[in-house]
Amino acid sequence: MADYLDGALAAHDREHDREGLLGHLNSCPECAALLADAETALAFIERAADVDPSPALTSRILKSTSGSWTLKLRNGGVRGWINRAFAPVLQPRLVFGAMLTLMSVALVTHGVLASLDPARVWASVDDRTHRVWYRAVKNYESMPLVYDVRLQIDDWQRQQQESDEDRADSLRR
Repeated sequence: MADYLDGALAAHDREHDREGLLGHLNSCPECAALLADAETALAFIERAADVDPSPALTSRILKSTSGSWTLKLRNGGVRGWINRAFAPVLQPRLVFGAMLTLMSVALVTHGVLASLDPARVWASVDDRTHRVWYRAVKNYESMPLVYDVRLQIDDWQRQQQESDEDRADSLRR
């Protein structure tokens, strides 16, 4: 419905979608009322005049949102000279950006340095080595069991085959 009202439907879809929309509006009073309200609102908006803000309002908005923050400086002595030297840099946007950059660098270097910690590297290698060793030992120790199970299955299959052959011989006689 919004695309229909905005005229954003593609040319080849416009007639098909328009027919579908009108068919739905005939059977659905809620959607028909919604479309009527939307058309009324669009007509009102088109009649409303464009309002340009006054230059005084524009300047007040700009002053309150940017550049009006001032650093309270001490004017005397070495402190005053230092304050005046760093005043252009101590703007909220610059300080915020610098702190975010510093925090990002700290997080990245901490993560990289933590992953390169020799104790952690050694612990990881040691842990993986032990896991591989225990898996190998477990597989080796379970080999006799697997071998015994395989022998038992082969024995049962041989016995079943012999009993099948005996039955076949007795049926032939």
